[in-house]
Parts: sequence; C-alpha cells; structure tokens
Amino acid sequence: MRLIVRALVCSIMVLGIVCGVGGRAGARPSQEMMPEEAAAKAKQLLQQVIATLGGPAYLNVHDSDCSGKIAQFGAVGDVPDFTGFRDLWVYPDKNRTEYSTQGEHTILGFLMGSDGLLITHGGANVTVFNGSEGWTLDRKGVADQPDEVVKNFNEDLHTSLNTMLRTRLNEPGVEARYSGPDIIDLKEADWIEFTDREHHDLRLGIEKSTHLPLRWVITTRDPDTKRTSDITTSYVQYMMQDGVRTPLNIEMYSNGARKTQTYLSACKYNTDLSPQLFTRAALEQRASEMRKKGHKDSKDKN
Repeated sequence: MRLIVRALVCSIMVLGIVCGVGGRAGARPSQEMMPEEAAAKAKQLLQQVIATLGGPAYLNVHDSDCSGKIAQFGAVGDVPDFTGFRDLWVYPDKNRTEYSTQGEHTILGFLMGSDGLLITHGGANVTVFNGSEGWTLDRKGVADQPDEVVKNFNEDLHTSLNTMLRTRLNEPGVEARYSGPDIIDLKEADWIEFTDREHHDLRLGIEKSTHLPLRWVITTRDPDTKRTSDITTSYVQYMMQDGVRTPLNIEMYSNGARKTQTYLSACKYNTDLSPQLFTRAALEQRASEMRKKGHKDSKDKN
C-alpha cells in the first residue's frame, strides 16, 4: 500500500458507492454520447468542480499546512487508534509529515508504504519527501527512505486528484470523458474517467448538485496475474479554508475494504513555508534537539 499522505495528497494537496465503494458508473456514455460530446461534458463538469473548490485560489495553492488525526483499520471488529499528525507541503513534490506517536504504531509503516512494517521506539516522528529523495526521523536518528517508498510517493503524487485538477488536465496525452450518472452515498452523482500516456485508469465521482468531488478511484492491474485493484478515496464534510474548499473527513479503501480514516482539524494555505523544512539537514537538526531534550530529561529525573 502506498503513502496516503497520499491520502492527504495528501488530501491535503488539498474522493464506494451504495452498491460498492468505487464501483463502476452505471450508464455507459459510449451508448448515448459521441466521444466528442463525452469529452466536452467532462470539460464542463471539471470547470465546475474547480470553481467550487475555490477557482484561482485552489489552482494557485503553492504550500499547505494541515493537522488532524489518522487511523488504520485492520480486521473486522478492530478498534483503530488515531495518530495525530501535522502535514506540510510545498508543491509540487515536497512533503513533511510530523506524527504524535506513543509506543509501537503500525499506522506509520502503512503510511510510509510498507504494509505490515512495525516501527518501534516511539514510531517515525517525521517523514520527509523531496522529489527523488526521502528520509525518516525517529528516536534512532535520521535514515534514508527506501527507494521503493520514494518511488511510490512520486507515483501516488502523479495520480492524485489535486495533481490532475491543478496541473495535468492540459498535459499531452491526458484525456477526460463523461462516463455516466450514478448514486454515491445516496446522492445523485456523475462520473468522469481519465486516461493518460502511462495507461492509468482514474475516475472522479462528483456530486451533481454541488459539483464537489465525492470519490477518486485509481485502478491498477497486476502485470503477472492481470487482476485489477481499486484504491478509492472518499471525501466528505467540506469547509472553506483560506479560500480553498477542503474535505475534513477523508477515507481510503482498498478493493472496498476501509484502510484509513483521516480527520482534518485545521488547514492553512500559502503561508510561505521554508523549503529548508524538507531537507535532511532540517531532520538532522531536529534529531540533535531531540537528543538534547532527552539528555536534559534524564538529568532532571536523576
């Protein structure tokens, strides 16, 4: 499973269905619309979506600072623990997430793109991605992110909804078409499908009355088994933050099973975050401060 700061793309770069989370749209426009008509309707709907999310304010976001809590869901009946976080972005590809952890938290391994990885010693306090590089900071110190985790981060960033709406719609090879009406969360909705040169299968579910995104579905195919998998992000409870309409409740599903739930408590946009925050040097400085604090606390106890 890949990084959801991903889900926050997080989200923060800041969307199932009654018959199944992330299911295919009911009506098929190929039976009712010519390709040119389906493309024109998709373009019209996307313009409405962008306007609803804030128009120029949404499109011109260059950094964000959001905080909240996130939980991972496991087997049926499990009661998830929520982990506090602060998620910082300087777009397009700088991300820093600071976690409030106690003891052992499997959620951190999940968020870092390593399902099943149990990070001990208080968990990973900070994760940073900066283009083709990435690092983690925990009580052991600073370490490089595995290459596969950095690769997954950039892939998820490339296929995120906000990247599509903000930068990729006019990219050569990207095509959007209206794919029919549906019911999502008991709301009348429309689906738009996207294709690109990398053959990604991406779908956006939009509430018909408000033009707000409800679902973002990424479908992948295993090259060996040819089986497809859906990663669905659900967005609800939007609120205007600094001119940008932001979803405060974000859920991620894998093939219909809920994996994470995120509650945002606050978001600020365009606060001129320093790019220095997204460097290894900044993490090394934070590690030094943690060591000094630990030494002081130890002396105070004695």
